[in-house]
Amino acid sequence: MAEDSTPPQAPPHARLPIDPGGDVGWDEDFLFHLSRGSELLLENRVVEAKEQLERALAYRPADAKGQDLLAGVYFRLGVYPRAIELWRGLVRTFPRDATLRVNLGLALFKTGQPEDALDHLRRALEVDPEHARAWGYVGLIKWRLGKLQEARDAFARGGQASMARRMEELVASSAGVLDVPPSEVRADDREVTEVRTTADAAIGRLGDDASLVLETTREAAHERKATGQWRVHEAGADPIPRSAHPTRPTPADAPMSLASLLDWWAPSVPSGEPLVVSSSGALLLSTEGALHARETGVRLVRGTPTSGPVTRRFRRPTDERLGDEEPILRWQGPLLAVITPRAGERFQALRIDDDVLYVVERFIAAFDDRVTFESGRLPEHAGAGRLALFRGSGSLVLRLPRPPTAVSVRTGEDVRVAPESLLGWTGRLFPLDEAVRDPEGDAILALRGDGTILLV
Repeated sequence: MAEDSTPPQAPPHARLPIDPGGDVGWDEDFLFHLSRGSELLLENRVVEAKEQLERALAYRPADAKGQDLLAGVYFRLGVYPRAIELWRGLVRTFPRDATLRVNLGLALFKTGQPEDALDHLRRALEVDPEHARAWGYVGLIKWRLGKLQEARDAFARGGQASMARRMEELVASSAGVLDVPPSEVRADDREVTEVRTTADAAIGRLGDDASLVLETTREAAHERKATGQWRVHEAGADPIPRSAHPTRPTPADAPMSLASLLDWWAPSVPSGEPLVVSSSGALLLSTEGALHARETGVRLVRGTPTSGPVTRRFRRPTDERLGDEEPILRWQGPLLAVITPRAGERFQALRIDDDVLYVVERFIAAFDDRVTFESGRLPEHAGAGRLALFRGSGSLVLRLPRPPTAVSVRTGEDVRVAPESLLGWTGRLFPLDEAVRDPEGDAILALRGDGTILLV
């Protein structure tokens, strides 16, 4: 798809391998439905394309091309949670694909999750610093958050000259708010209205053609140049052009079948991944082997797993339980479990690849058996509690009150951290034993070395 079109931006076959995992051969039925679904998309017959792509994935559920196409279809039909779930799975498999992160970022923004959207857009820009769509969506989100100067800079970087000028006008007039169309809404509905208004702006792109276009090569998308225009879509207008072909009503026009809803609500767990955070925010444990997790928030357990306490691992034997009052247990499968976060918290899954990561123990939710851990202590004067040092190549899940902030530290620099805000660090950083106090007399943790500090 051209750089100025709605998701999916680029053809899946131009950037994603088919059937990752190594299945041999192609199934004729799979090929037929995948090809038919692509043809229907070219004709803008989105609902019918959805049916064909779902049938294709019934034969090859792990096919990346089919998943990406279907995610774009769900997005256009307004089934954002399902689109988000599919793109999240693809991003885990292809973390260096900027287009996937841009599409996921827009879907998250569309559902009122601007911080998560920004995170994926920033990662996309790390891969492709000149990605015009990513900069444009960053501008929209910054505008939505009231950060007009940052919005202006993002629009300018993305070649959206008219939007950059609009931000300058808002800054000059101190307007600082979105232009929400007049409507008789309750005060507690205004937040939702603003999110929808701004998200519609993201879908309104250059020109009148917002239909899905499959390109034969990814380079074709990069050859198109930005025109400097960003047409803000009018709230309430249909972002999908009318098709010359009559189609059946979309799922929004009538109650959806139970089977369809169950399919959308069921999270897709990548094969071989024991720890997954679903689009609803729940933590899914799925293993035939072993993993470590807290019992806090367990809502469902399937299978007959066994579990037992885990002790901290210092240089000498200890009987201290890992996790203290909320112990971290070692679960032995077969196991499928669903865990929900505590009020005010969210789960964050991450993978370490032969990295070294220190985490304050109270933020640990789960980790798999592919990583090893050692225990440590922070200086007593800081009072930040126990530490866990993770090594290896595997996954762990953190429970956080908000998205973390990463701050790099270079050799020779000292850094001081409020102990209650310390999540952990990576690299060669070492806490100092010396007692440091802030002007109010509260303890401060000092660190020195070379690495990155994580704060919450």
